[in-house]
Parts: sequence; C-alpha cells; structure tokens
Amino acid sequence: MLKTLYQWMFRFVGVRDEYREIVQEDRLTNIRPQIRADLESLLRSANASNEFFRGKFTRFLADSASLSDDDFFAAYSRLPALTKEDYAEAGSSVMADQWAYLDPHQSEFSVQGRPLESLRRLRRGEYLMQMATGGSTSLPLSVTMTKHHMCSMLFTFFKCWYRMGWRPGERLLVFYPRNTYNIDDMVKFNPYSRFLGFRYHLFDKIDEQTVRDLVDDINRFKPKLLLVFPSPMNMIAHTITKLGLELKHHPELINVSGETFFDCQRNYIESVFTRSKIEDSYGSVELGELAHETDHGLEIFANVAYVETAPNDAGQPEMIITRLKLTDFPFIRYKMKDIAEVEFRQYPDGTEKYVITKIEGKDSNFIMSDRGKRFYPSFFNGLVNELNSLVNNSIIEIKVYERGQRTLEIQYILADPSFEAKVISETRRLLAEKMSREMEFRIRFVDFIDHDYRRKYRVIERIGEIEFAGGMVGDDSKETAIHEVMSQETFDLTQYEPAAQASLH
Repeated sequence: MLKTLYQWMFRFVGVRDEYREIVQEDRLTNIRPQIRADLESLLRSANASNEFFRGKFTRFLADSASLSDDDFFAAYSRLPALTKEDYAEAGSSVMADQWAYLDPHQSEFSVQGRPLESLRRLRRGEYLMQMATGGSTSLPLSVTMTKHHMCSMLFTFFKCWYRMGWRPGERLLVFYPRNTYNIDDMVKFNPYSRFLGFRYHLFDKIDEQTVRDLVDDINRFKPKLLLVFPSPMNMIAHTITKLGLELKHHPELINVSGETFFDCQRNYIESVFTRSKIEDSYGSVELGELAHETDHGLEIFANVAYVETAPNDAGQPEMIITRLKLTDFPFIRYKMKDIAEVEFRQYPDGTEKYVITKIEGKDSNFIMSDRGKRFYPSFFNGLVNELNSLVNNSIIEIKVYERGQRTLEIQYILADPSFEAKVISETRRLLAEKMSREMEFRIRFVDFIDHDYRRKYRVIERIGEIEFAGGMVGDDSKETAIHEVMSQETFDLTQYEPAAQASLH
C-alpha cells in the first residue's frame, strides 16, 4: 500500500521520470561516453540560457566536438573551476534565465503545516526553495532550488537507500540534529509518517536520555533503515552497551554520511548492531548524495555527477564536481574544497566505476605539526587502528583538538577503561615518532564527545574554525543559534592546563 502511495505521489507531483532516471537506473558500462554526452548537453544549456555562463563555452563546444573521449575529458579539465565564493558573488545570475529574476522570498516554498497544499504546489512547480551549505568560512552559500533541482537532489538520497535494499514504503527513521539543513520543515510532515513510512527523531545533543529515547523509538517504530551521522551512531552503540539497554529491533540497514567514518566506529557499531548492514555515503548539501560505499571506496553515481581532482595550493587532490543534468542552478566544475582521491576502474565482468578513496574532508581538515607537516583524518584513523591492535580494540572514538601551535588534546572513548595507561603511553610514543618529538600531547578520556551538532562534526577541530551544518539561514531561530555558537568560540589556552582539569592526563 505504501509503495503504491509513493508511486501515486511521484506521478501526481510529476517527478516519476526523475525518480526512475536517478534512483532506479545505473551506469555501470560504457560510462565515459554517456558522461561526456551529459556534459556537452549541460554546457550547451548553460551557454545559451544562463546569464552567468552565457557564451563561455561556445569555443570549447566547437573545438571539442571532434575530440576522442580521452581528449575531451582532458580539455574539460582545463576549463575554469569555480569556488563557493564565485557562486556567492554571482548570486541569482547563476540560475537559468526563466528563474534568475524571480524574488525567492515571494515565491518561497514551505510546508507550513499543510502537506496536501504542499503537494499541490509541488505539482505546479511554481515556487523556489532556499537552502544553504554550512560554509567552512562561516558564510554559507545560499542556493535557490526549483522543483527539478529540489527533487533531483532528494532522489540522490533515495538512490543510496535503494542501493542498500530499501524501497519506498518501507520504514525509515531519520536521526538528525535540530536546526540543521531544512529538517525543521520536513518534520512538519511527521504526523503523516504512517502513510509514507518516514519518521524523524531530532536531537539537541548526544547524552544518555537522548539515546534512551531513540532506542525506545527504534523498538516501537521498527525501521528497516536508520539514517544517521557516524559519530552519533557510535555514541548510540556505546550507550546501549554501557547502560545495558534492550535493543529489541535491529534496523536491517544503517546509512551513515556527512562525517569521516573511522574504522573503530564501524567495528564498534557492528559489534552492537549485529543484524544491521552499515554503509557509508558521500555528498554535499548543495548537490545531494554523490557516492555510496562499494568495495575499496565509494562509487560515484555516474548518472548524477562527474568528479575530477586537481592539486590545491598544498598539493593535495581536491575534488572538482559537475552535477549532471542540473540546469536550473548549474554546478559546473565546482570546487568543493574536499580532499580525496578518485580512480576510474574497469572490472573483469565489464563494469566500470569512478570510485572515491581516502576522503579527508575539507582542505582545512588537518593538524599542522610544529615542523609544518600536515596530518589529515586518515593519519588518525591509522593511529587508532595501530593503538587498537595493542589494546584489544578498546578505542571506539577519537577527537583531536588543536590547542595551540605546539599542543594537541586527544580525547578517547574506551570500551575498557583498564587500558587507559597504555593508551596514554602508546599515543605519546607513536605521535612522537610520526608527528613531532617537540609537541605536547594531552590525552583525555570521556564518555561523550562534547559537541554542538548545529555545527559540522569533524574528528579534527582546529582553533577558530566554525562550520555550521547546512540550512542555517532564513529563520530567526537559526540565526539566533548561529550567534550563540559564535559567542561560545572564545579560546583560552589556560583552561587546558593540567591543574585546571583533573580528567586531563
């Protein structure tokens, strides 16, 4: 019945074709010529009907018409790449002509507590919806989405879940922090979740009561799929074990995304949710989900995005993404400022995949040693793996704080506190060998990582860095939340002196 309701809704809203093309269809053979055709179509559209891009691709399209696929992609890689700042400066001129001069506030789409009226507006498509990225500079990029843009982005999430085995109508529980993304509007659909199989469980912080409430919700609602961030998922597993909570239902599928997913987190979650399949995804607020876990990396959806890499100023491979078929607000060679490696692989059975490996997150997501060397999340993932081989896999979570140019605070959550002394000594030994013998490494053991989830969670936290989770604009309560977080970002190194905190070792 629920599956039929979804089918009716997609047909009523007029997005059935988009659902089939994005969610159900795959490109696993002969993908480069198909991506090339999409790129050429996207460039022709932007070149003709987009103020910002108009005329910029005329020569490229003419010169590249006779090129081989290899030469075409080489030529494409030499086109200008655009940053978030470029898009922010361009504003509405990036939108296709028929939308560029509309006032988004006059045409704004919102649920407004009336889902049936919202469905009628979705069908007509006469609206714009604003959404924002988090912004590593604390300045989000506001994207004005049309019906096609919004549904295309939404269906990339469906594609991840579809790949895992979930189908529309099967129960899905979303565990997300409040006041982030556009989650508050979506929650207004919650009274109708019995018709759609969706349920939202929002939280302000991860603590004992939050986890108790979630476990009760899981046991009652019995979702097939749980959608959650990696660190909260790990804290859920930790609290269930610590308090001996009764987990009567194991979601068959758990999809984590939005953060670096460490091996220690995966191992511990799997030890508690023993009947769940756990898979990772990668995407961005403005583009949707772009890749999903496969063997030895994350497979890029070849019918959704084309991903390249180019060295940034520090020589690290920075992803440059083109969102295919998104003509309303084109993202053409968009510099995400995310560090990762991308490989094109061909398999013996004839399938082909672009695979993202070694995702480090934002290009600012590193610790600089006193010797000027950068250490990214993958280094600390390896560090924990090495430590866990010595302490019976007792480390289940790590957080690294920059406390000054020569000082790091490393917070651990241990499954077995008897290993504290060994973790301290081995951490200092390994970091002295691998990072610096002159830096100070302060080790602290905690039950929960203290984090405001209105901000983007990172394993590495540097001084002065504030990145808000997406969608933190356009609402007075969210603007207030931003100012609250920023007012708390004062840094005083003296508070971290050993005498000031008894729990600091």
